[in-house]
Amino acid sequence: MRFFNTIILTLFLLSFLSCSSKEEVEEFNNQDENMEKVKERIKAYSPTKISADISNLNSNQKKVIELLVKAGHVSDEIFWIQNTPDAVSVRDSLMKSESESAKVYLDYVKINYGPYDEIYGGERFVGDGPSIRPLGGNFYPPDMTKSDFEDYVAANPEVKEDFTSLYTIIRKDGDGLKSIPYHEAYADKVEKLASLLEEAASYADNPSLKNYLNLRAKAIRTDEYYESDMAWMDLSGNDIDIVIGPIESYADKLLGYKTSYESIIMVKDKKASEELSMFEKNIDNFEARLPYDKKYIRETAGKGTKLQVVNVAYFGGHGQQGTKTIAASLPNDPRVHKAKGAKKSMFKNMMEAKFDQIVLPIGNIILDPKLRKYISKDAFTSFVTLHEVSHTLGRGYVYGKEDVTVASMLKEKYSFLEECKADIVGLWNISIMRDLGLIDDDYVVRAKATYVAGLYRSIRFGSEKAHGKGNLIQLNYLMDKGAIITNEDGTLGIDDDLFFKVVGELAGKVLTIQAKGDYDEAVNLEKDYGNVTERIESNIEKLKSIPRDLDTTYDFK
Repeated sequence: MRFFNTIILTLFLLSFLSCSSKEEVEEFNNQDENMEKVKERIKAYSPTKISADISNLNSNQKKVIELLVKAGHVSDEIFWIQNTPDAVSVRDSLMKSESESAKVYLDYVKINYGPYDEIYGGERFVGDGPSIRPLGGNFYPPDMTKSDFEDYVAANPEVKEDFTSLYTIIRKDGDGLKSIPYHEAYADKVEKLASLLEEAASYADNPSLKNYLNLRAKAIRTDEYYESDMAWMDLSGNDIDIVIGPIESYADKLLGYKTSYESIIMVKDKKASEELSMFEKNIDNFEARLPYDKKYIRETAGKGTKLQVVNVAYFGGHGQQGTKTIAASLPNDPRVHKAKGAKKSMFKNMMEAKFDQIVLPIGNIILDPKLRKYISKDAFTSFVTLHEVSHTLGRGYVYGKEDVTVASMLKEKYSFLEECKADIVGLWNISIMRDLGLIDDDYVVRAKATYVAGLYRSIRFGSEKAHGKGNLIQLNYLMDKGAIITNEDGTLGIDDDLFFKVVGELAGKVLTIQAKGDYDEAVNLEKDYGNVTERIESNIEKLKSIPRDLDTTYDFK
Protein backbone atom coordinates (compact mmCIF):
# COMPACT_ATOMS: atom_id res chain seq x y z
CA MET A 1 0.00 0.00 0.00
CA ARG A 2 1.34 3.42 -0.85
CA PHE A 3 2.63 5.47 2.06
CA PHE A 4 0.31 8.38 1.38
CA ASN A 5 -3.22 8.60 0.16
CA THR A 6 -3.37 10.82 -2.92
CA ILE A 7 -6.56 12.55 -1.80
CA ILE A 8 -5.10 13.50 1.57
CA LEU A 9 -1.97 14.79 -0.14
CA THR A 10 -4.00 16.98 -2.43
CA LEU A 11 -6.00 18.29 0.51
CA PHE A 12 -2.75 19.02 2.33
CA LEU A 13 -1.33 21.07 -0.51
CA LEU A 14 -4.53 23.02 -1.02
CA SER A 15 -4.87 23.68 2.69
CA PHE A 16 -1.22 24.58 3.03
CA LEU A 17 -1.28 27.10 0.22
CA SER A 18 -4.60 28.67 1.11
CA CYS A 19 -4.66 28.78 4.95
CA SER A 20 -5.22 32.39 5.98
CA SER A 21 -5.73 32.01 9.72
CA LYS A 22 -4.25 30.22 12.68
CA GLU A 23 -7.56 28.40 13.25
CA GLU A 24 -7.57 26.99 9.71
CA VAL A 25 -4.01 25.74 10.12
CA GLU A 26 -4.77 24.10 13.46
CA GLU A 27 -7.90 22.48 12.06
CA PHE A 28 -5.88 21.04 9.21
CA ASN A 29 -3.15 19.81 11.55
CA ASN A 30 -5.71 17.82 13.53
CA GLN A 31 -6.77 16.05 10.32
CA ASP A 32 -3.27 15.30 9.11
CA GLU A 33 -2.90 11.66 10.16
CA ASN A 34 0.08 11.16 7.85
CA MET A 35 2.23 13.61 9.80
CA GLU A 36 2.67 10.96 12.51
CA LYS A 37 4.13 8.58 9.95
CA VAL A 38 6.57 11.22 8.82
CA LYS A 39 7.55 11.89 12.43
CA GLU A 40 8.36 8.20 12.83
CA ARG A 41 10.47 8.18 9.69
CA ILE A 42 12.40 11.23 10.85
CA LYS A 43 13.34 9.26 13.96
CA ALA A 44 15.26 6.87 11.70
CA TYR A 45 17.88 9.62 11.32
CA SER A 46 19.77 10.26 14.54
CA PRO A 47 20.65 13.97 14.99
CA THR A 48 24.46 14.01 15.10
CA LYS A 49 27.00 16.80 15.14
CA ILE A 50 30.13 15.92 13.16
CA SER A 51 33.13 17.95 14.33
CA ALA A 52 36.51 18.50 12.72
CA ASP A 53 39.44 19.85 14.71
CA ILE A 54 41.23 22.60 12.76
CA SER A 55 43.06 24.12 15.73
CA ASN A 56 46.42 23.06 14.27
CA LEU A 57 45.81 24.99 11.02
CA ASN A 58 47.18 28.48 10.47
CA SER A 59 45.01 31.52 9.79
CA ASN A 60 45.28 31.21 6.01
CA GLN A 61 44.27 27.55 6.13
CA LYS A 62 41.29 28.35 8.33
CA LYS A 63 40.21 30.98 5.80
CA VAL A 64 40.50 28.39 3.04
CA ILE A 65 38.18 26.06 5.00
CA GLU A 66 35.70 28.90 5.56
CA LEU A 67 35.57 29.77 1.85
CA LEU A 68 35.36 26.14 0.74
CA VAL A 69 32.38 25.59 3.02
CA LYS A 70 30.70 28.60 1.40
CA ALA A 71 31.39 27.04 -2.00
CA GLY A 72 29.93 23.81 -0.65
CA HIS A 73 26.68 25.58 0.17
CA VAL A 74 26.40 26.70 -3.47
CA SER A 75 27.06 23.16 -4.69
CA ASP A 76 24.37 22.01 -2.25
CA GLU A 77 21.84 24.41 -3.77
CA ILE A 78 22.58 23.11 -7.29
CA PHE A 79 21.79 19.57 -6.13
CA TRP A 80 18.44 20.77 -4.80
CA ILE A 81 17.67 21.85 -8.37
CA GLN A 82 18.97 18.60 -9.88
CA ASN A 83 17.30 16.10 -7.59
CA THR A 84 13.63 16.55 -8.52
CA PRO A 85 11.69 19.12 -10.56
CA ASP A 86 9.85 20.52 -7.52
CA ALA A 87 12.34 19.98 -4.67
CA VAL A 88 13.11 23.70 -4.33
CA SER A 89 9.51 24.88 -4.64
CA VAL A 90 8.25 22.37 -2.04
CA ARG A 91 11.05 23.29 0.37
CA ASP A 92 10.53 27.03 -0.03
CA SER A 93 6.74 26.76 0.32
CA LEU A 94 7.07 24.82 3.56
CA MET A 95 9.58 27.36 4.89
CA LYS A 96 6.97 30.11 4.51
CA SER A 97 4.46 28.36 6.76
CA GLU A 98 4.44 28.51 10.54
CA SER A 99 2.15 25.50 10.90
CA GLU A 100 3.35 22.53 12.95
CA SER A 101 2.75 20.09 10.10
CA ALA A 102 4.77 22.19 7.66
CA LYS A 103 7.74 22.19 10.06
CA VAL A 104 7.61 18.39 10.34
CA TYR A 105 7.43 17.92 6.59
CA LEU A 106 10.19 20.47 6.07
CA ASP A 107 12.54 18.49 8.32
CA TYR A 108 12.01 15.39 6.19
CA VAL A 109 12.20 17.31 2.92
CA LYS A 110 15.62 18.61 4.00
CA ILE A 111 16.84 15.10 4.79
CA ASN A 112 15.68 13.79 1.40
CA TYR A 113 16.39 16.93 -0.66
CA GLY A 114 12.85 16.94 -1.91
CA PRO A 115 9.38 15.45 -1.37
CA TYR A 116 10.35 11.84 -2.17
CA ASP A 117 11.50 9.32 0.43
CA GLU A 118 14.98 7.97 -0.33
CA ILE A 119 14.57 4.91 1.88
CA TYR A 120 11.02 3.93 1.00
CA GLY A 121 11.24 3.45 -2.75
CA GLY A 122 11.08 7.12 -3.69
CA GLU A 123 7.48 7.50 -2.44
CA ARG A 124 6.14 11.01 -2.33
CA PHE A 125 5.41 12.11 1.23
CA VAL A 126 4.25 15.72 0.80
CA GLY A 127 2.62 17.91 -1.83
CA ASP A 128 0.85 17.20 -5.08
CA GLY A 129 2.73 15.46 -7.89
CA PRO A 130 3.83 12.04 -9.12
CA SER A 131 3.46 9.38 -6.41
CA ILE A 132 6.99 8.10 -7.08
CA ARG A 133 10.13 10.15 -7.76
CA PRO A 134 10.78 10.51 -11.51
CA LEU A 135 13.60 8.08 -12.28
CA GLY A 136 15.51 10.78 -14.08
CA GLY A 137 15.17 13.32 -11.29
CA ASN A 138 15.37 16.78 -12.85
CA PHE A 139 17.99 15.74 -15.39
CA TYR A 140 15.37 14.81 -18.01
CA PRO A 141 11.75 15.76 -18.75
CA PRO A 142 9.71 14.21 -15.91
CA ASP A 143 7.66 11.98 -18.22
CA MET A 144 10.63 10.70 -20.25
CA THR A 145 11.16 6.94 -20.32
CA LYS A 146 14.37 5.10 -21.00
CA SER A 147 13.09 4.01 -24.41
CA ASP A 148 12.07 7.60 -25.26
CA PHE A 149 15.66 8.69 -24.71
CA GLU A 150 17.24 5.77 -26.56
CA ASP A 151 14.85 6.02 -29.51
CA TYR A 152 15.54 9.74 -29.90
CA VAL A 153 19.32 9.24 -29.80
CA ALA A 154 19.07 6.36 -32.28
CA ALA A 155 17.08 8.54 -34.67
CA ASN A 156 19.45 11.51 -34.17
CA PRO A 157 22.95 10.00 -33.78
CA GLU A 158 24.60 13.42 -33.99
CA VAL A 159 23.29 14.24 -30.48
CA LYS A 160 24.60 11.09 -28.78
CA GLU A 161 27.78 12.58 -27.31
CA ASP A 162 26.01 15.55 -25.75
CA PHE A 163 22.95 13.59 -24.64
CA THR A 164 24.96 10.88 -22.87
CA SER A 165 27.38 13.38 -21.34
CA LEU A 166 27.80 13.32 -17.57
CA TYR A 167 27.36 17.08 -17.50
CA THR A 168 24.22 17.95 -19.50
CA ILE A 169 20.52 18.06 -18.73
CA ILE A 170 17.90 17.10 -21.33
CA ARG A 171 14.90 19.30 -22.02
CA LYS A 172 12.03 19.34 -24.51
CA ASP A 173 12.55 21.59 -27.52
CA GLY A 174 9.38 21.93 -29.56
CA ASP A 175 8.67 18.44 -30.86
CA GLY A 176 12.20 17.32 -30.09
CA LEU A 177 14.78 17.39 -27.32
CA LYS A 178 17.90 19.39 -26.56
CA SER A 179 20.86 19.10 -24.21
CA ILE A 180 22.03 21.96 -21.99
CA PRO A 181 25.49 21.91 -20.36
CA TYR A 182 25.49 22.21 -16.57
CA HIS A 183 27.52 25.42 -16.69
CA GLU A 184 24.70 27.01 -18.71
CA ALA A 185 21.77 25.39 -16.89
CA TYR A 186 23.05 26.61 -13.49
CA ALA A 187 25.04 29.59 -14.77
CA ASP A 188 24.61 32.02 -11.86
CA LYS A 189 25.41 29.42 -9.22
CA VAL A 190 28.29 27.99 -11.24
CA GLU A 191 29.93 31.42 -11.42
CA LYS A 192 29.47 32.01 -7.69
CA LEU A 193 30.92 28.59 -6.85
CA ALA A 194 33.91 29.03 -9.17
CA SER A 195 34.65 32.50 -7.75
CA LEU A 196 34.66 31.13 -4.20
CA LEU A 197 37.11 28.40 -5.21
CA GLU A 198 39.40 31.03 -6.72
CA GLU A 199 39.16 33.15 -3.60
CA ALA A 200 40.05 30.12 -1.47
CA ALA A 201 43.01 29.46 -3.78
CA SER A 202 44.32 32.96 -3.08
CA TYR A 203 44.71 32.02 0.61
CA ALA A 204 46.16 28.55 0.01
CA ASP A 205 49.77 28.21 1.21
CA ASN A 206 50.18 24.80 -0.42
CA PRO A 207 51.10 25.22 -4.14
CA SER A 208 49.42 21.99 -5.25
CA LEU A 209 46.17 22.90 -3.47
CA LYS A 210 46.27 26.42 -4.92
CA ASN A 211 46.73 24.95 -8.42
CA TYR A 212 43.94 22.44 -7.95
CA LEU A 213 41.40 24.98 -6.68
CA ASN A 214 42.07 27.28 -9.64
CA LEU A 215 41.76 24.38 -12.09
CA ARG A 216 38.59 23.18 -10.40
CA ALA A 217 37.08 26.65 -10.78
CA LYS A 218 37.89 26.48 -14.48
CA ALA A 219 36.33 23.02 -14.72
CA ILE A 220 33.13 24.14 -12.98
CA ARG A 221 32.78 26.91 -15.58
CA THR A 222 33.40 24.61 -18.58
CA ASP A 223 32.32 21.10 -17.49
CA GLU A 224 35.76 19.83 -18.55
CA TYR A 225 37.07 17.98 -15.49
CA TYR A 226 40.00 15.85 -16.64
CA GLU A 227 42.72 18.45 -16.01
CA SER A 228 41.48 19.26 -12.51
CA ASP A 229 41.02 15.56 -11.66
CA MET A 230 44.63 14.94 -12.64
CA ALA A 231 45.72 17.90 -10.48
CA TRP A 232 43.68 16.53 -7.56
CA MET A 233 45.65 13.30 -7.75
CA ASP A 234 48.88 15.36 -7.63
CA LEU A 235 48.02 17.09 -4.33
CA SER A 236 50.87 16.64 -1.86
CA GLY A 237 51.77 18.06 1.52
CA ASN A 238 48.25 19.44 1.89
CA ASP A 239 46.36 19.47 5.20
CA ILE A 240 43.07 20.36 3.48
CA ASP A 241 41.29 18.42 0.74
CA ILE A 242 38.04 18.94 -1.12
CA VAL A 243 35.69 17.05 -3.41
CA ILE A 244 33.34 19.44 -5.17
CA GLY A 245 31.30 19.50 -8.37
CA PRO A 246 29.18 16.94 -10.27
CA ILE A 247 30.56 13.57 -9.15
CA GLU A 248 28.28 10.52 -8.82
CA SER A 249 25.42 9.37 -11.05
CA TYR A 250 23.32 7.55 -8.42
CA ALA A 251 20.49 10.11 -8.60
CA ASP A 252 19.98 9.37 -12.31
CA LYS A 253 18.01 6.15 -11.93
CA LEU A 254 16.71 6.39 -15.50
CA LEU A 255 19.97 5.88 -17.38
CA GLY A 256 22.80 6.42 -14.93
CA TYR A 257 24.50 9.08 -17.07
CA LYS A 258 23.96 12.34 -15.23
CA THR A 259 26.13 13.35 -12.29
CA SER A 260 25.01 15.21 -9.18
CA TYR A 261 26.66 18.15 -7.49
CA GLU A 262 28.13 17.52 -4.06
CA SER A 263 30.84 18.83 -1.76
CA ILE A 264 33.06 17.29 0.90
CA ILE A 265 35.45 19.55 2.81
CA MET A 266 38.11 17.48 4.57
CA VAL A 267 40.95 17.93 7.06
CA LYS A 268 43.64 15.25 6.92
CA ASP A 269 44.40 12.93 9.83
CA LYS A 270 48.07 12.33 9.06
CA LYS A 271 48.77 9.76 11.77
CA ALA A 272 45.82 7.55 10.79
CA SER A 273 46.69 7.90 7.09
CA GLU A 274 50.20 6.55 7.67
CA GLU A 275 48.70 3.33 9.10
CA LEU A 276 47.15 2.48 5.69
CA SER A 277 50.45 1.59 4.04
CA MET A 278 49.72 -2.17 4.19
CA PHE A 279 46.69 -1.76 1.93
CA GLU A 280 48.47 0.66 -0.39
CA LYS A 281 51.43 -1.67 -0.92
CA ASN A 282 49.24 -4.65 -1.83
CA ILE A 283 46.85 -3.19 -4.40
CA ASP A 284 48.54 -5.00 -7.29
CA ASN A 285 48.56 -8.22 -5.24
CA PHE A 286 44.80 -7.85 -4.88
CA GLU A 287 44.37 -7.27 -8.63
CA ALA A 288 46.48 -10.32 -9.53
CA ARG A 289 44.39 -12.57 -7.27
CA LEU A 290 40.90 -11.54 -8.37
CA PRO A 291 38.66 -14.66 -8.58
CA TYR A 292 37.72 -14.66 -12.28
CA ASP A 293 39.14 -15.61 -15.67
CA LYS A 294 42.81 -14.61 -15.69
CA LYS A 295 42.46 -13.07 -19.16
CA TYR A 296 40.54 -10.20 -17.56
CA ILE A 297 43.19 -9.39 -14.95
CA ARG A 298 45.26 -6.28 -15.64
CA GLU A 299 49.00 -6.06 -15.07
CA THR A 300 48.44 -3.27 -12.55
CA ALA A 301 45.48 -1.76 -10.75
CA GLY A 302 46.78 1.69 -11.64
CA LYS A 303 49.68 3.88 -10.75
CA GLY A 304 49.79 6.09 -7.69
CA THR A 305 46.68 4.95 -5.84
CA LYS A 306 46.50 7.00 -2.63
CA LEU A 307 44.84 6.25 0.68
CA GLN A 308 44.03 8.93 3.23
CA VAL A 309 42.11 9.26 6.47
CA VAL A 310 40.30 12.57 6.88
CA ASN A 311 37.79 14.26 9.14
CA VAL A 312 34.80 15.87 7.46
CA ALA A 313 34.26 19.58 8.07
CA TYR A 314 31.25 19.83 5.72
CA PHE A 315 29.07 17.60 3.53
CA GLY A 316 26.71 19.12 0.97
CA GLY A 317 24.62 18.17 -2.03
CA HIS A 318 24.23 14.56 -3.07
CA GLY A 319 26.60 13.30 -0.38
CA GLN A 320 24.37 14.79 2.33
CA GLN A 321 21.11 13.40 0.96
CA GLY A 322 19.46 10.72 3.07
CA THR A 323 22.10 8.20 4.06
CA LYS A 324 25.62 9.63 4.36
CA THR A 325 28.67 8.01 2.89
CA ILE A 326 31.64 7.12 5.10
CA ALA A 327 34.31 6.97 2.40
CA ALA A 328 34.95 7.83 -1.24
CA SER A 329 37.01 6.44 -4.10
CA LEU A 330 37.57 9.16 -6.69
CA PRO A 331 37.85 10.45 -9.34
CA ASN A 332 35.54 8.25 -11.42
CA ASP A 333 37.21 8.96 -14.78
CA PRO A 334 38.83 5.71 -16.06
CA ARG A 335 41.44 7.82 -17.88
CA VAL A 336 42.65 9.19 -14.56
CA HIS A 337 42.66 5.69 -13.04
CA LYS A 338 44.84 4.46 -15.87
CA ALA A 339 47.31 7.32 -15.51
CA LYS A 340 47.38 7.90 -11.76
CA GLY A 341 45.18 5.40 -9.96
CA ALA A 342 42.64 6.84 -7.55
CA LYS A 343 42.40 8.48 -4.16
CA LYS A 344 40.59 6.65 -1.39
CA SER A 345 39.36 8.93 1.38
CA MET A 346 38.09 7.42 4.63
CA PHE A 347 35.93 9.78 6.69
CA LYS A 348 37.07 8.99 10.23
CA ASN A 349 34.58 11.10 12.19
CA MET A 350 31.67 9.81 10.08
CA MET A 351 32.78 6.16 10.38
CA GLU A 352 33.14 6.35 14.14
CA ALA A 353 29.71 7.93 14.56
CA LYS A 354 28.04 5.28 12.38
CA PHE A 355 29.80 2.38 14.07
CA ASP A 356 28.81 3.54 17.56
CA GLN A 357 25.19 4.42 16.75
CA ILE A 358 24.34 1.84 14.09
CA VAL A 359 26.72 -1.05 13.31
CA LEU A 360 27.42 -2.20 16.87
CA PRO A 361 23.75 -2.08 17.99
CA ILE A 362 22.71 -3.99 14.82
CA GLY A 363 25.26 -6.73 15.45
CA ASN A 364 24.17 -7.09 19.07
CA ILE A 365 20.63 -7.89 17.88
CA ILE A 366 20.95 -9.98 14.72
CA LEU A 367 24.20 -11.92 15.16
CA ASP A 368 24.60 -15.24 16.92
CA PRO A 369 25.52 -14.33 20.54
CA LYS A 370 28.83 -16.20 20.10
CA LEU A 371 29.80 -13.76 17.31
CA ARG A 372 28.80 -10.49 18.96
CA LYS A 373 32.03 -10.08 20.91
CA TYR A 374 33.92 -9.96 17.60
CA ILE A 375 32.15 -6.85 16.27
CA SER A 376 35.02 -4.38 16.02
CA LYS A 377 35.43 -0.70 15.18
CA ASP A 378 38.87 -1.41 13.73
CA ALA A 379 37.45 -4.19 11.54
CA PHE A 380 34.71 -1.84 10.36
CA THR A 381 37.09 0.96 9.38
CA SER A 382 39.51 -1.53 7.74
CA PHE A 383 36.68 -3.02 5.69
CA VAL A 384 35.60 0.44 4.55
CA THR A 385 39.19 0.96 3.39
CA LEU A 386 39.19 -2.35 1.50
CA HIS A 387 35.84 -1.40 -0.06
CA GLU A 388 37.35 1.81 -1.42
CA VAL A 389 40.54 0.05 -2.57
CA SER A 390 38.39 -2.50 -4.40
CA HIS A 391 36.66 0.19 -6.45
CA THR A 392 40.02 0.44 -8.25
CA LEU A 393 40.20 -3.29 -8.99
CA GLY A 394 38.71 -5.05 -11.98
CA ARG A 395 38.02 -3.41 -15.29
CA GLY A 396 36.92 0.17 -15.97
CA TYR A 397 36.78 -0.60 -19.71
CA VAL A 398 35.07 -3.57 -21.34
CA TYR A 399 37.49 -6.40 -22.17
CA GLY A 400 38.51 -6.22 -25.83
CA LYS A 401 36.91 -2.78 -26.24
CA GLU A 402 39.36 -0.43 -24.54
CA ASP A 403 37.43 2.67 -25.62
CA VAL A 404 34.10 1.48 -24.11
CA THR A 405 33.58 2.03 -20.39
CA VAL A 406 31.84 -0.53 -18.22
CA ALA A 407 29.56 2.23 -16.90
CA SER A 408 28.33 3.08 -20.40
CA MET A 409 27.40 -0.55 -21.09
CA LEU A 410 25.70 -1.27 -17.76
CA LYS A 411 23.85 2.07 -17.68
CA GLU A 412 21.52 2.39 -14.67
CA LYS A 413 22.65 -1.02 -13.38
CA TYR A 414 26.24 0.12 -13.03
CA SER A 415 26.00 1.95 -9.71
CA PHE A 416 24.58 -0.87 -7.59
CA LEU A 417 26.82 -3.44 -9.29
CA GLU A 418 29.91 -1.32 -8.64
CA GLU A 419 28.99 -0.97 -4.97
CA CYS A 420 28.37 -4.71 -4.76
CA LYS A 421 31.78 -5.32 -6.36
CA ALA A 422 33.61 -3.02 -3.95
CA ASP A 423 32.09 -4.83 -0.96
CA ILE A 424 32.42 -8.43 -2.06
CA VAL A 425 35.89 -7.99 -3.57
CA GLY A 426 36.93 -6.10 -0.43
CA LEU A 427 35.79 -9.11 1.60
CA TRP A 428 37.64 -11.47 -0.74
CA ASN A 429 40.78 -9.42 -0.18
CA ILE A 430 40.62 -10.24 3.52
CA SER A 431 41.21 -13.87 2.55
CA ILE A 432 44.09 -12.74 0.31
CA MET A 433 45.66 -10.79 3.17
CA ARG A 434 45.35 -13.85 5.39
CA ASP A 435 46.99 -16.04 2.74
CA LEU A 436 49.83 -13.52 2.37
CA GLY A 437 50.40 -13.59 6.13
CA LEU A 438 49.45 -9.92 6.56
CA ILE A 439 46.68 -10.56 9.10
CA ASP A 440 45.96 -13.28 11.66
CA ASP A 441 42.93 -15.53 12.17
CA ASP A 442 41.55 -13.32 14.95
CA TYR A 443 41.38 -10.39 12.53
CA VAL A 444 39.52 -12.58 9.99
CA VAL A 445 36.91 -13.61 12.59
CA ARG A 446 36.34 -9.98 13.57
CA ALA A 447 36.13 -8.95 9.92
CA LYS A 448 33.48 -11.53 9.07
CA ALA A 449 31.26 -10.76 12.06
CA THR A 450 31.49 -7.01 11.49
CA TYR A 451 30.80 -7.44 7.76
CA VAL A 452 27.51 -9.28 8.37
CA ALA A 453 26.33 -6.58 10.79
CA GLY A 454 27.39 -3.95 8.23
CA LEU A 455 25.27 -5.58 5.52
CA TYR A 456 22.13 -4.76 7.46
CA ARG A 457 23.34 -1.21 8.01
CA SER A 458 23.38 -0.62 4.24
CA ILE A 459 20.30 -2.69 3.37
CA ARG A 460 18.26 -0.40 5.59
CA PHE A 461 19.17 2.49 3.27
CA GLY A 462 16.47 1.13 0.95
CA SER A 463 16.62 -1.16 -2.07
CA GLU A 464 16.50 1.82 -4.44
CA LYS A 465 19.88 3.07 -3.23
CA ALA A 466 22.96 1.66 -4.96
CA HIS A 467 24.57 0.63 -1.66
CA GLY A 468 21.35 -0.94 -0.40
CA LYS A 469 20.80 -2.94 -3.59
CA GLY A 470 24.44 -4.04 -3.66
CA ASN A 471 24.20 -5.29 -0.08
CA LEU A 472 20.93 -7.12 -0.74
CA ILE A 473 22.62 -9.06 -3.53
CA GLN A 474 25.46 -10.04 -1.22
CA LEU A 475 23.24 -11.05 1.70
CA ASN A 476 20.79 -13.08 -0.40
CA TYR A 477 23.59 -14.81 -2.29
CA LEU A 478 25.57 -15.71 0.83
CA MET A 479 22.39 -16.93 2.56
CA ASP A 480 21.26 -19.01 -0.42
CA LYS A 481 24.68 -20.65 -0.72
CA GLY A 482 24.89 -21.40 3.02
CA ALA A 483 27.77 -19.08 3.90
CA ILE A 484 25.49 -17.09 6.24
CA ILE A 485 23.27 -19.31 8.39
CA THR A 486 19.94 -18.46 10.02
CA ASN A 487 19.71 -20.08 13.45
CA GLU A 488 16.49 -21.39 14.99
CA ASP A 489 16.14 -18.20 17.03
CA GLY A 490 16.51 -16.08 13.87
CA THR A 491 20.03 -14.85 14.65
CA LEU A 492 22.72 -15.13 12.00
CA GLY A 493 25.77 -17.36 12.04
CA ILE A 494 28.65 -18.00 9.65
CA ASP A 495 29.77 -21.26 8.01
CA ASP A 496 33.53 -20.80 8.22
CA ASP A 497 34.23 -23.65 5.77
CA LEU A 498 32.02 -22.20 3.03
CA PHE A 499 32.32 -18.48 3.64
CA PHE A 500 35.24 -17.38 1.45
CA LYS A 501 34.43 -19.98 -1.24
CA VAL A 502 31.00 -18.40 -1.71
CA VAL A 503 32.44 -14.88 -1.45
CA GLY A 504 34.83 -15.74 -4.28
CA GLU A 505 31.98 -17.10 -6.43
CA LEU A 506 29.94 -13.91 -6.13
CA ALA A 507 32.98 -11.69 -6.62
CA GLY A 508 33.79 -13.61 -9.81
CA LYS A 509 30.24 -13.21 -11.13
CA VAL A 510 30.18 -9.46 -10.57
CA LEU A 511 33.69 -8.90 -11.97
CA THR A 512 32.84 -10.94 -15.07
CA ILE A 513 29.64 -8.99 -15.73
CA GLN A 514 31.69 -5.81 -15.62
CA ALA A 515 34.52 -7.18 -17.76
CA LYS A 516 32.02 -8.19 -20.45
CA GLY A 517 29.81 -5.12 -20.03
CA ASP A 518 26.94 -7.63 -19.87
CA TYR A 519 23.78 -5.62 -19.18
CA ASP A 520 21.47 -8.66 -19.35
CA GLU A 521 23.45 -10.55 -16.72
CA ALA A 522 23.38 -7.49 -14.47
CA VAL A 523 19.58 -7.50 -14.82
CA ASN A 524 19.46 -11.22 -13.97
CA LEU A 525 21.67 -10.82 -10.90
CA GLU A 526 19.44 -8.01 -9.63
CA LYS A 527 16.29 -10.03 -10.30
CA ASP A 528 17.60 -13.15 -8.55
CA TYR A 529 19.23 -11.58 -5.50
CA GLY A 530 18.37 -7.86 -5.25
CA ASN A 531 15.11 -8.19 -3.32
CA VAL A 532 14.06 -7.87 0.31
CA THR A 533 12.98 -11.42 1.17
CA GLU A 534 10.79 -12.44 4.10
CA ARG A 535 13.79 -13.65 6.12
CA ILE A 536 15.61 -10.34 5.59
CA GLU A 537 12.49 -8.31 6.37
CA SER A 538 12.05 -10.15 9.68
CA ASN A 539 15.54 -9.09 10.77
CA ILE A 540 14.99 -5.52 9.59
CA GLU A 541 11.86 -5.45 11.74
CA LYS A 542 13.99 -6.31 14.80
CA LEU A 543 16.13 -3.23 14.16
CA LYS A 544 13.38 -0.59 14.27
CA SER A 545 14.79 1.02 17.40
CA ILE A 546 18.19 1.58 15.79
CA PRO A 547 18.72 4.65 13.54
CA ARG A 548 18.92 3.88 9.84
CA ASP A 549 21.36 6.73 9.46
CA LEU A 550 22.46 10.08 10.83
CA ASP A 551 20.90 13.52 10.41
CA THR A 552 24.20 15.37 10.44
CA THR A 553 25.27 18.93 11.07
CA TYR A 554 28.89 20.04 10.85
CA ASP A 555 31.26 22.29 12.70
CA PHE A 556 34.97 22.93 12.72
CA LYS A 557 37.05 24.74 15.28
